[in-house]
Amino acid sequence: MKLSEIINILFDELKLKQQEKWDNSGLQIGSMNSDIKKIMVILDFDENSLQFAINNNIDLIITHHPFIFSSIKSIDLDSYDGNIIKELIKHDICIYSMHTNFDLAEKGVNKVLAEKLNIMQYDLLHTVYDNVGYGGISEIEPINIIDYTKSVKANLHCPSIKLYCNDESKTIKTVAFCGGSGSEFIFDAINKKADVFITGDIKYHQAQEALKNNLCIVDAGHYYTEYHSLTNIQIALRKYDLDIILLGINTVNEILL
Repeated sequence: MKLSEIINILFDELKLKQQEKWDNSGLQIGSMNSDIKKIMVILDFDENSLQFAINNNIDLIITHHPFIFSSIKSIDLDSYDGNIIKELIKHDICIYSMHTNFDLAEKGVNKVLAEKLNIMQYDLLHTVYDNVGYGGISEIEPINIIDYTKSVKANLHCPSIKLYCNDESKTIKTVAFCGGSGSEFIFDAINKKADVFITGDIKYHQAQEALKNNLCIVDAGHYYTEYHSLTNIQIALRKYDLDIILLGINTVNEILL
């Protein structure tokens, strides 16, 4: 199947949206006319996943985060990224990224995050345009914040998790969430009266601002709030008898001491 046909399937099955203007989703390396037999799906791409792709005769790599994000002014084949580009071209491997268009998709990052949190119905946390946006907010059965954080850790399979909260006895019932780095939506969660906001990549002063406004934050990590959504890509393509490998590699190696 041609790469262009596979992308059309993903747009149709996942209801992908228009990417943000600052983003670089789409074809990173390769040709839309390439014949694709074997596909690898991964959150990020690095040298370890490159070697896996080569060893397993992968024709197409689909990533969430763009492999090429900023403008390239030179390709140094001795650099980390330059060597990867050389090897991808040498082995005729295409790479295609779905970033904000997958974040905003009807069956994308935040839809799956909600499901992992056992939230089936929710409103958008931050609207971008016409009922399309980031994250969600929903009512749940009242529960202690510590108990709820433990359930989030278990549901997302996090090896560790951070809770920012001034009151360990606090009962929560309104949950906001956003996959990946959702700190820019902290004030959306505050304005919509959320008790807790689940996301990743929270900084010290961002946590302070949340706590000043009576909002607890659960930082479950960038990887663990987004990785699970890749299963929807796998499910969508397997309908068409395509050979798919979902690779669960966290390229930011966290060593818990």
